[in-house]
Amino acid sequence: MWMMKNALGHYCLLCIGIVVAILGVLAITCTPGFFNFILKSELHLSESSQSYQVWKDTPVPMYIQFYFFNWTNEGELENANSKPSFEQKGPYRFNEFHEKVNVTFHDNNTVSFKQVRRWHFDPDNSNGTLDDIITTLNLPPLTAAFVARDWSIFMQGPLSLVISQTSKRHVTKKVREYLFEGYDDSLISLADKLPALANIEIPFDKFGWFYKRNNSDEYDGFFNMDTGADDINKVGRLRNWNFANRTKFFPSSCGMVNGSAGELWPPGQTKTNITMFSPDICRSLTFDFTEEVDVHGVTGYRYSGGRNIVDNGTINADNWCFCNGECLPVGVVNASSCRYGAPAFVSYPHYYMADPYYASLVDGMRPDKEKHQFYVTLEPTTGIPLDVAARFQINILLQPSRHISNYKRVPKVFFPIIWFEQRATMPPEMASSLLALLALPDNGAVLGLTMAGLGVAAAVIAISCLIRIKVAQDSQKSSIQLNSESGFPLMKKPVNGHKMPEVA
Repeated sequence: MWMMKNALGHYCLLCIGIVVAILGVLAITCTPGFFNFILKSELHLSESSQSYQVWKDTPVPMYIQFYFFNWTNEGELENANSKPSFEQKGPYRFNEFHEKVNVTFHDNNTVSFKQVRRWHFDPDNSNGTLDDIITTLNLPPLTAAFVARDWSIFMQGPLSLVISQTSKRHVTKKVREYLFEGYDDSLISLADKLPALANIEIPFDKFGWFYKRNNSDEYDGFFNMDTGADDINKVGRLRNWNFANRTKFFPSSCGMVNGSAGELWPPGQTKTNITMFSPDICRSLTFDFTEEVDVHGVTGYRYSGGRNIVDNGTINADNWCFCNGECLPVGVVNASSCRYGAPAFVSYPHYYMADPYYASLVDGMRPDKEKHQFYVTLEPTTGIPLDVAARFQINILLQPSRHISNYKRVPKVFFPIIWFEQRATMPPEMASSLLALLALPDNGAVLGLTMAGLGVAAAVIAISCLIRIKVAQDSQKSSIQLNSESGFPLMKKPVNGHKMPEVA
């Protein structure tokens, strides 16, 4: 009887072992598919996906730091033996917040939106106050002279008179005026009153690098982007900017709207390159993979801006269309068409990676890779940004003019004006959540292997015990049969308490 009970228990153990082993195998084989399902459902953009809330109101702490180049020898501009000299002031840090507005999803798996950016001054992390005084080039009259450089002498003459009567070549203002508050300029005030200024586009009533940008949904433009609902590899890819798939600012392929808008990237990144579109300079930028880095325990691929971004055809012949006129040595790109005709040229800070020609024209440039490199770090499996450092410098071209008297005897110099550093780094708590997600396939495999191992072990033990029971049963039957054949009679059970009569 005890053998039958033991056999039943071992049969149960065998069944449990088989079931656990099967579940383990399923865990091993199904976890990757389940993980990919989670990625697709949460990374594509829809009103119910996790990525939507992160994208709409960016929770990652961001800030932007501004550094000004204070011109210290403005009185020696016409001295051929003296170069413009600068001292860096800053940083002036502002906490930055992004919000997507006018969000509309379309049937073709795209979403349209505008973006509002807000900045709040952070005095505790700034080196200076917004009332610091900075001396630099006076941009409004210089812009007018640059726009009029190809006009006839009959048109430049009246403009020269207006500039000489209303403007100086340099200006000294507070940091707050250069950034968001703006400052009044006589030339801007007279723009709609003088025929000499009629052909010059002046879009604002004051001048400031970020004037009217704070809390505005107009400045960055109108975006149309793939949601990734039909193909997760398309998520975040720009279709149009300002209702077109190319810009009016650069010809040929240089004007194409390509790449990500900068916040959403498809999963499965490789060690090649990535492309993003920057509305600040009206063009796409391609970053090359440079190294693997660690961000709060998460391994990321770092893609860095190289010389190709600031090349005008010297390194890559296809970049000829960024010249916008004169093709300059590598390191500075003409952005004047994107900045209302102002002689604005973009470079990396302190002319990092630029031809030595630019730094040789001025004093005070100290390029440093650690401080001035532009890079984007992505977690490769999910495409989630881990660390971004967007760094660019705005330079103004000062050059002699034959017919504008204020600029007849000035040297040709690319004046460094301001550089900015926009930073966003995933905080540790978000990195921990991402690590837990990334560990899902490995944890599923470990769990599956453990279950399969335990299930197989239980089945083997159960089978071994059942074999032993079977052997014991067979041995007992053989013993009984042997006793019967040896002539020993079996005992008879008494009937009603009496022994059965013996046979004579």
